[in-house]
Amino acid sequence: MLSELLSTERIRVPLGSHSKPDLLRELVRLAVPEAQDALHDSIVAAVEARESQVSTAMGGGLAVPHGRTDLVSALRVAAGRVASLSGYESPDGEPVAVVFLVLTPLAASGAHVKVLARIARLMHNAESRAALLAAPSPEAFLQVIQHAEAA
Repeated sequence: MLSELLSTERIRVPLGSHSKPDLLRELVRLAVPEAQDALHDSIVAAVEARESQVSTAMGGGLAVPHGRTDLVSALRVAAGRVASLSGYESPDGEPVAVVFLVLTPLAASGAHVKVLARIARLMHNAESRAALLAAPSPEAFLQVIQHAEAA
């Protein structure tokens, strides 16, 4: 369950970043708060390397930057809502508003794909997407996910 991978400590509403590079750094710090700055930089580099292949903005206001790296020992997810963000091109031209970061070790490709699919399913539901966009706090954001998964 996606809700089991998130906690209010790994959700920020709103995210404070206004550019894609700053957003990736902010999300990595949320996902791996115990790491030192040098490790954060290396993890961000892994996410940026994946991002350079093709944008992870999926349309409908959603972006799911992700990376597979052994710099994390277990699957990590961070998420949030962003008010104004430049430099994150979306295929439908809609601005990115909800972001989920997914980090997995190299050997966990199955788990990586499952989490990405769960996020896509959540955001494909118009009611859930609208509720995430309106969530006023990390607690409310997480409750939306829990409610969607219980349905």
